[in-house]
Amino acid sequence: MAAAPEISHRSVEANGITVHVAEAGPEDGPAVLFVHGFPELWYSWRHQMEHLAARGYRCVAPDLRGYGGTTAPPDPSSYTIFHIVGDLVALLDALRLPHVFVVGHDWGAIVAWNLCLLRPDRVRALVNLSVAFMPRNPSIKPIDYFRRAYGDDYYVCRFQETGFEAGFASFDLKRFFKMAITVQTTGSSAMSLKKMQASNKEITLPSWLSEEDISYLASVYAKTGFAGGLNYYRCLDLNWELMAPWTGAKVQVPTKFIVGDGDLAYHHPGVKGYIHEGGLKRDVPMLEEVVVIKGAGHFIQQERAQEISDHIYDYIKKFDTGLSTPKLSKL
Repeated sequence: MAAAPEISHRSVEANGITVHVAEAGPEDGPAVLFVHGFPELWYSWRHQMEHLAARGYRCVAPDLRGYGGTTAPPDPSSYTIFHIVGDLVALLDALRLPHVFVVGHDWGAIVAWNLCLLRPDRVRALVNLSVAFMPRNPSIKPIDYFRRAYGDDYYVCRFQETGFEAGFASFDLKRFFKMAITVQTTGSSAMSLKKMQASNKEITLPSWLSEEDISYLASVYAKTGFAGGLNYYRCLDLNWELMAPWTGAKVQVPTKFIVGDGDLAYHHPGVKGYIHEGGLKRDVPMLEEVVVIKGAGHFIQQERAQEISDHIYDYIKKFDTGLSTPKLSKL
């Protein structure tokens, strides 16, 4: 049996910041850009990187602006969707990758939708997980919507508060990540620091998540803190203002969308109807597949690693006739 492809790491200067990038697979293979969410890192894609690298793909997984080994500007307004998409385009330029497949999850899915909206010329095809495209509503700002729908204590609203990230400092980070990633009402949609800190429930890790995985996340976030990730939420209203010219614009990239039926993002009001009753297809005309995975939660690329890896490979391989036969790594 061939050894698993090695994941290498380097720093790349792009868009005025230093981006930490994890890479795997042959340099001359078709490139796949993986975009992580919150509270995550490139590490969320380790299984998919290994799977696709072994099949001849060049896998590129950065820590996004504000995360891990990538620069974290202090000003919250430095985290607009234009900054993040700009970072990715500049990263592709630095790596001399004119076109890539894109795979996104959670906030990374939001970034990936916008990368495709703003620069479809750089994307061969998109596989997005968990968070559907959200067309701009010109009649209400996002934070006003969340306050009306869920109240001031909703995590997105709480994240707007200056200094909220300090609350993570008093947390046992290993316990935090165990709860955040495995809790049944899973994902950042269920994030309440008060409830999490008050809980004394014993946490048993599922088979798909190890103590080593938790330790890696906790050790990185102990160094960086959470301000970078929270600043994405703090730019929601600013993004709404800046994206006004793209009101009604469509995502014109071949797309596959995957969501777990236990993901809270799938159960937000109106989301199921939007996905299954024509809204998503209207806004993403080249949507080719929607996959709902039974019994899966929010961190689906880890929880159902093999299944998601197969879904990604089965979709993108049809764009590469030269890779119709898997080219297993000799590493």
